[in-house]
Amino acid sequence: MPMVPLAWAFRAAGHDVRVAAQPHVVDTVKQSGLTVLPIGRDYDFMPEFQAVTNQMAQHNRDNPDDETDSTALPDIPIEVLKPALEAKFGPFVKTAVAMAADLVPFVQGWRPDLVIANPFAMVGPLIAEIAGVPFAHHLTGPAFERQMGLFPGNGARPEIWADGLKALYERYGVEVRAEYAAAVVDPCPASLQFDNVPNRTPVRFVPYNGPGEIPEWLSTPAERRRVCLTWGTTTSHLTGSEGFLVPQILKSLAAYDVEVVTTVTTADRALLGEVPPNARVVEQMPLHLLLPTCDAIVHQGGTGTMLTAASLGLPQVLVAGILDQLDTAKHVARTGAGITFNAARTDADEIAAAVLTALGDGEVGAAARDLQAELLAQPTPAEVAADLERLMR
Repeated sequence: MPMVPLAWAFRAAGHDVRVAAQPHVVDTVKQSGLTVLPIGRDYDFMPEFQAVTNQMAQHNRDNPDDETDSTALPDIPIEVLKPALEAKFGPFVKTAVAMAADLVPFVQGWRPDLVIANPFAMVGPLIAEIAGVPFAHHLTGPAFERQMGLFPGNGARPEIWADGLKALYERYGVEVRAEYAAAVVDPCPASLQFDNVPNRTPVRFVPYNGPGEIPEWLSTPAERRRVCLTWGTTTSHLTGSEGFLVPQILKSLAAYDVEVVTTVTTADRALLGEVPPNARVVEQMPLHLLLPTCDAIVHQGGTGTMLTAASLGLPQVLVAGILDQLDTAKHVARTGAGITFNAARTDADEIAAAVLTALGDGEVGAAARDLQAELLAQPTPAEVAADLERLMR
């Protein structure tokens, strides 16, 4: 979803935009109004990715006091590192192979002028090289994957690439190298980003969390301070119900004079149990519709949620439980715009107390507004689209 505003900026400038997507996200692309190209039907990414994510979440729960910096990995011998990466990157490599089977003939006929992809879409550089056109990465948050130095096409040295991915590139005569991106589109303001992102092209984050309807109650001013509580749209699916802390947090917030609006997926609704009197449950509500009416937010550290809240100047309480979310939480804490917890080392009462602190602490609120101002000062998607057009000439 972070790419939607830029895609529409290209469309508004008169360009033809095609979004290549696997079946599980085709409907999401359609709902954004963009043209979708279904690809990679022969491999279902989610089950294996869920297993990898579950392992990371369980490691965090089993080792709550582990302070290892995931972006400063020790010097590991390649004979040890390579097999570990083969396992971790397996779902991404299989996805790239499945997507290439459909994408290669498509680009050979359609002939794009520019290819843009998320760093996790490892087929992106391959397709750009085959088409002979510039390539750009589009980040979704802090570039922790680059700091690790392990992600193919995103700084990883060729000798540690997964064998299946190297074979895919070599099959099409594409050189395997550490870097491909002529530009790295970054919706994070500098204070939330790592320092060494090459060819960084800042873009203003424009909140888009899918289509939705505004209910009547949302147009009425809240009688009490309103707090949004969300666990994102995929976290509980990827990490299991053990890490779904919303019911406990709701119970702890029931003791305070606040209105809590918790937005959940339909699948997560069944996990809530009894809802306290000061809470309202909504399903599938886009955050960009809800958050302008809120005074603070509690969430799991997803980058889309974090940036949506930051763009609206909201104080945040982040309760992170897996790798990228833990890094996102660290970056928010560094700005002072939020209070952060490791999900394995906290409890619901502590989280609820942090909400009151976030609501009442002038410094947190001021830092949140400063972060918002920094984010809004970045070039608009229209300006970035015009800048990227120059790569195509």
